[in-house]
Amino acid sequence: MLKKIKALSDWVDKASMFVASVIIALILLISIYGAFFRYVLRNPLPWPLPVEQILMVWGALLGIPAALKRGEHMGVEGLIRALPDKFEIIIRYIDYVFVGVFIIVFFWFGWLEFVNNNDLFMITSRVRISSKWLVLALPVSGLIQLIHLLTAPYVIKEEMQKTYTEEIIEQI
Repeated sequence: MLKKIKALSDWVDKASMFVASVIIALILLISIYGAFFRYVLRNPLPWPLPVEQILMVWGALLGIPAALKRGEHMGVEGLIRALPDKFEIIIRYIDYVFVGVFIIVFFWFGWLEFVNNNDLFMITSRVRISSKWLVLALPVSGLIQLIHLLTAPYVIKEEMQKTYTEEIIEQI
């Protein structure tokens, strides 16, 4: 079962990283397009900045699960590495429990905001989109993080191996 979850996590990670990469490329292209109109043609467009803001939120919230999957979330490595191996593993699992609680709260309130949001996001005076598209990034990111969190035993194993490899390199 854990192997299937890891396979799902790997697939979701690849898909979300592809989408995040496309989003970052779109932000770059829209920025260049908007700058061209603003500074070269002296005719600024009203829509690039709000569209970039929406894309930036999505790009950032898709990047958070990638860091979680790779075990790159915030932690106090120096303190954890100083502990005996058994305590280190216990602390790492406790860390993931706290992260899991945060992710569940993040997902839940993001979902509630998505369901209850009826605001419009102004792109131009004529073009408006529902803020639901912006807020949807919260539960999507939370769901991806929950999928990645289920692979915590693999991540902890990799963190432990990385720790021991770094210690061996330091001794050399």
